[in-house]
Amino acid sequence: MERYKVITPNLSGLLGHGAEQRAEDPIKVRGLRERRTRGSEVALVTVYPSPEQASVHGVASYAQALARDLKASGVDVEVWGDRSSESSRLPEHENGVQVLRLWRKGIVAGLDLWRGLRSRRPAIIHMQIEHFIFGGGLGFLSIMVFLTACRLIRQKVVLTLHHVFDRGDVTREFLRESGLPQTPGVAYRLLQISTVLLCQLAGRVIVHEEVFRQRLRRDYGVDLDRLCVVPHGTPAIAGKRPASRNSRQILAFGYLKWYKGIDIVLRAFRELQDEFPEWKLVIAGGLPFGLKTDHPHRHFLSELSSLAVSTDHQVEFTGYVDDADIPSLFSQADIVVFPYRVLFASSGPLALAIGFRRPFILSESMRPLLPSWPIWCRNSPPSWREAMRRLMLDDRMRSEAEAALEVLGADRIWPIIADQTVAAYRELGSPQAIPSHSA
Repeated sequence: MERYKVITPNLSGLLGHGAEQRAEDPIKVRGLRERRTRGSEVALVTVYPSPEQASVHGVASYAQALARDLKASGVDVEVWGDRSSESSRLPEHENGVQVLRLWRKGIVAGLDLWRGLRSRRPAIIHMQIEHFIFGGGLGFLSIMVFLTACRLIRQKVVLTLHHVFDRGDVTREFLRESGLPQTPGVAYRLLQISTVLLCQLAGRVIVHEEVFRQRLRRDYGVDLDRLCVVPHGTPAIAGKRPASRNSRQILAFGYLKWYKGIDIVLRAFRELQDEFPEWKLVIAGGLPFGLKTDHPHRHFLSELSSLAVSTDHQVEFTGYVDDADIPSLFSQADIVVFPYRVLFASSGPLALAIGFRRPFILSESMRPLLPSWPIWCRNSPPSWREAMRRLMLDDRMRSEAEAALEVLGADRIWPIIADQTVAAYRELGSPQAIPSHSA
């Protein structure tokens, strides 16, 4: 029989006695600190927002929240963030966490991290992994070399895999719309080889949902004993709907990319606009930074704009949303939609919808993230039209969804996610000393 490993630590301290008692966890105070030298117990390796950055999404947003709550739960954690030519080499501090800009994107990323490892000597390295965040293929290759070196010196490493692709999702259309070479067989094979190597080089691998754990076992042959399920964290404070307003809102939030299927919802909403003149579709988000002028994402945005021309001001494009405006954005939403065409990652916007207790509709592709969630539809404009109409008309259904999210969200708040992450660290055993190397 398979061993089902979902991280569920003892949360009595969190739920009953407060952070002071949780800070007495042996791994946090005794086990990890036995080997501490000049660095912290845990080094969180990740892309990380700059202090002046107003809008933070993706892995950077995830790492920022995780570091904050690991620190609050008593873990001595520091961030090893990416360094650009403009960023300072001086340490930054955010929510009590020291942020060190130790590595540059590209082929030097692994060498920079190796230098940081020799000087900082953390007990555990916890690395956030997406294939392209380290600076393209050469950056990812250098990270693989760094992780191999960590394995040779028995450095404890935990990886969080933010992307786990299914073979059927890596299609020619997906690659074309992502601006990648249209060779699906080669692309998937490279993903498969690199993912397997990553899992072999890590002591523990964290994924965000059980669907990705099973996918790694089935399609990649990864031993289940290496894999831990720790959900994506959600905000702890539910949004409050304004007392009065002139319109009802459907929200689609996040980067405007083809695979997120915003065009499907927009086509469906155009068929509902006359029936529901008081409703508005809010498309909140912009394009990823640094795109070339002919990138497919830019063409996709043009397509969305063309589809919205005939909607008589019932479709609003907000562009980029500052973090400070996110609570208001979700508080004003009556329904949040997730018409994703493919599922290869957990969803930060979905975590926000859960945290702010906003009723949402999932596409059939997204349903494996929350198999028990009852509000979903097939990913075609007619199916979305009927699913949205039903929820727009039924106030009771929306209220019942909000009540269900109170239960679902309670187990996914960031302090609990931090404790579950510490449990993954604990499974590595006592930290090993890092051999001394000359500079």
